[in-house]
Amino acid sequence: MKNPSNLQKNMELFKKIKDGGRISREEALKCYKAGFFEISSLAQARLEALGGADEVGYIVNRMINYSNICTARCKFCAYHAKAGIVPSFRLTDGGILDIIRESAEMGAVQIMLQGGLHPDFNLDWACALLKKIRAEFPQMGLHVFSPSEIVYFAHAAGVDVYGALARLKDAGANSVPGAADLLIDEIRSRYCTNKCTVMQWKDVMRALAKLGMRSSATMTFGMGESDEQRIEHLDAVRSVQDETGVFDAFIAWPLAPENTLLRNLKRVGSVEFLKTLALARIYLDNIRIVQSGWLTEGLKIAEIALHMGANDVGGVLIDEMVVRAAGIDNKSSAAGMEAAIRAAGKIPHKRDNFYNKL
Repeated sequence: MKNPSNLQKNMELFKKIKDGGRISREEALKCYKAGFFEISSLAQARLEALGGADEVGYIVNRMINYSNICTARCKFCAYHAKAGIVPSFRLTDGGILDIIRESAEMGAVQIMLQGGLHPDFNLDWACALLKKIRAEFPQMGLHVFSPSEIVYFAHAAGVDVYGALARLKDAGANSVPGAADLLIDEIRSRYCTNKCTVMQWKDVMRALAKLGMRSSATMTFGMGESDEQRIEHLDAVRSVQDETGVFDAFIAWPLAPENTLLRNLKRVGSVEFLKTLALARIYLDNIRIVQSGWLTEGLKIAEIALHMGANDVGGVLIDEMVVRAAGIDNKSSAAGMEAAIRAAGKIPHKRDNFYNKL
């Protein structure tokens, strides 16, 4: 039998959440340890308080990886050339433009462009490429380059991240993917030592805000971190959003370790994923959009996620390759996304790069 005093405390916490109150890390941990249906109802209450809980967005977009030759060599990545899963490659500017032309014909309104940390791909190259893209596709949303790439570009060019981002914005960039992995220094020092630090990631977000640009906050979990460390990551995101307001959305997905150096880790299950997503909706009271994570979990789990506080299913991601290299081959289309949203009892709408309805 449950201790009545603890139950009463939980009832008070649940009321606080449903009333829209901000919760602490300690309260978040209590909430995470609640039952599946309890945390689901709390997350939905948070979403309903924002209004528009019955409407769910999606975007037709394409991810273009310009190279997989990467000096970062993260232990959780199966895509970089040294992992031995995907042969090394690098796209030419002409090849990238051809892919964008094809994507535009397929209805894409956003291009995501990312690659490895490679000395041949620098800030001058990035700006020149963006200008070519923008000249041909003036209305295309360009959600480009990870914070680690931007820090890498800036260091090689001898400028700070603000200077690098100012040049990228002038060349045509609209926004930057969050690509946060886990914002825990202990985890980063263990698995991705060559990527930007937590502080450098925050500096990129601050610079984006000063420039009037946008980003998304992400979370890749299931690297052996504790529940407390997941909440520490969420707290870092919430604090940066309090400071800058730069995030349009939060996106979380579990690590797929099977083809990586972390293959001995047990993959996070769907229940744990959904509870983590619900906790994000509750804890991140300053971010309106929470995505459902279909790419790693599939559209059936994404349907359930739409009852765990999520209100966007993300992008179609035509020809996504990084997750596929890890052994996951989920695919979708605009029609498939609309069908999944309707199956969840929600109303679908297409959106643009900035989460505006189309």
